[in-house]
Amino acid sequence: MIRPVRRFNRSEVSRAFPASVLPGFAALGLLIVWAAHEGGFFPDTWYWGALTMLALLVVTVVGLGPKLGPIPPSVRVAVVAFGLYVLWSYLSITWARYPGAALEGSNRTLLYWLVLGLFAIVPWTVEAALAVLTVFVLAVGAIAVVIMVRLATGDHITSLFVYGRLASPTGYYNASAALFTMAALVGIALSARRELPVLLRAVLLAVGAAGLQLALIGQSRGWLFTLPIVAVVAIAVLSDRLRVVLAATIPMLATLAAVHRLLAVYRVSDNGSRLGRPFTEAAKHAGQTTLALCAAVLIVGALLAWADARRPPIVLSSARRRAVGVAVSALVLIGGAVGATVATHGRPVHFVAREWDGFSHPPTGPAPSSNFAQVGSGRYDFWRVALDAALAHPIGGLGQDNFANYYMLHRRTDEQPEWTHSLELRLLAHTGFVGFGLFAIFFAGAVLAALGARRRAGPLGRAVAGAALLPLAIWTIHGSVDWFWEFPALSGPALGFLGMAMGLERPEPATRGQGAAPPAGRAWRRRAPRAWRRRAPRARTSRARIVALTVGGGLAVAVAAVTLAIPYLAVRETSQASSISGGDPVGALHDLARAASLNPLSADPELDAGVLALRIGRYADAEQRFRQASAREPDDWEAWLGEGLAASELGARAGARHDLLVSHSINALQRVTKQALARVGSHTPLPAAEALRELAAQL
Repeated sequence: MIRPVRRFNRSEVSRAFPASVLPGFAALGLLIVWAAHEGGFFPDTWYWGALTMLALLVVTVVGLGPKLGPIPPSVRVAVVAFGLYVLWSYLSITWARYPGAALEGSNRTLLYWLVLGLFAIVPWTVEAALAVLTVFVLAVGAIAVVIMVRLATGDHITSLFVYGRLASPTGYYNASAALFTMAALVGIALSARRELPVLLRAVLLAVGAAGLQLALIGQSRGWLFTLPIVAVVAIAVLSDRLRVVLAATIPMLATLAAVHRLLAVYRVSDNGSRLGRPFTEAAKHAGQTTLALCAAVLIVGALLAWADARRPPIVLSSARRRAVGVAVSALVLIGGAVGATVATHGRPVHFVAREWDGFSHPPTGPAPSSNFAQVGSGRYDFWRVALDAALAHPIGGLGQDNFANYYMLHRRTDEQPEWTHSLELRLLAHTGFVGFGLFAIFFAGAVLAALGARRRAGPLGRAVAGAALLPLAIWTIHGSVDWFWEFPALSGPALGFLGMAMGLERPEPATRGQGAAPPAGRAWRRRAPRAWRRRAPRARTSRARIVALTVGGGLAVAVAAVTLAIPYLAVRETSQASSISGGDPVGALHDLARAASLNPLSADPELDAGVLALRIGRYADAEQRFRQASAREPDDWEAWLGEGLAASELGARAGARHDLLVSHSINALQRVTKQALARVGSHTPLPAAEALRELAAQL
């Protein structure tokens, strides 16, 4: 017989979803907005998100207060360690060569601490945490459906791809693959739970199939090579491993069935250089195939969930459950080893050696038909320079987000990365060994706290806690070879759901009858027992401590609000100037001047103003703006190049040559600088308009 649907009364619903979890659901809405809006990458998106998260945290602490209950020491240690890392990040502004970049990076770090702190202090019930994870999976699944429909119908397909690889919705193919994989793995893990309705389990399984297929279209090599490690970690943290593995086989088989059509999209694009009719047709076929297979997974998943609901649950002893878990883990490892052997044609050692050689040397020759077959990249050199930076500045690093120009001065490639493409090296290069140690303390303490909460929970709680840790596993493992820190759509779920796992099923707030401290006051003192009277001075100390914490917390909130709000206003002015620069360039210059005055640490408004002034022929204004930009960021080759072009247009050949030589010394591979230098003393100097057109073509 099918188990009847259980109807919850109002008191049960209020216990499962108390008002204290509402801020967590509001924060979840912000994570979903980031996922749908370029991954939340751009400052004009995540800055207002940080202010919103700060307001949610303040409302939670002030409004709920005692309803939050006691916070375990392990959770406090993790949150405080991350908070210290945030403070160290802000302190790095004092020694950073580019304080504007350090301020922006520190504000992004503060955002992640706010996400972690909010999710960690909310007293999550298992039901509320399960609802959060389910809504997250369904929201990303809805984004996946929109993309599949656009592919199947040919609706502006080229806007979804970068270099022939699916980049939507984050704008970066590797980040999109990670986002879809987060939703896929969490959805598969939850679909194995008998507590969920049959239709919901089928939908979660279909989302798992959609996520894996779209990740495959992105052809992320980091995703492919780290996926086995992620799978092993997932098996380790999840409960009911056999059920999860059996559930995972369905979306995996669906993905394997479509692998030829999914990989054909990149193959016909010729490394993204040919996005004509063959590419459009291949993308349409891929979209139609993914929709059909997801529908098939939905039907099969519903039938299997219906059959699973009809039979009584199998109850195993703890010893047998552990034995099954070990057996499943062993089967996964053996299957992975067999698959790796088959994929490498029986020569795994030779394959690894060949791949390492390709990784450590930039690719040469024609691009292969699949991006998975090409391992060579600039990451080896990125990591070499990042490690050199950490060793050269071991205490505090270069300063938060100060890697880009440092790499420009020490590179062996022609690439210009802004990020280290590795979470660990990012911490070392940007904030030194002190920052790395603080983050390591946070990470270890948070994971141990989450695993402890998982161990103390019931069967459903263990499953929910394990599923909540899956985004963190993807963010950490895949992020070790990529730059995911900069995407709030990835960092937010990873750190937020980690905080939720830490705070799962905390003890209820104590009442007076359960050992709460008695109220202080003159009337109570006359009636209080002698033993309680001796504790009265301690109560007075506690009140003083509360007042101090309240005042300190208020000041911290005010400082955080100002630190976030002023740069956000500058970013808004810059965005407004960009939107009106074509129709009202003079007004755009005024907006950029306000942005520069709001954030005197950043050179971006001055650079944008200098480029705009060059474009409209106001060369004196351009020279002044570029000079101010180079004063703020002395090693920015663009500022020196722009100043040299403006000086050349004004006829100041000596000054132009000096500025162009400085730009060339920073970025010797820039063709525009070489052309400008070669023609600066001639009768036909390089016009600024021509230089701007060539620079735009390089983007």
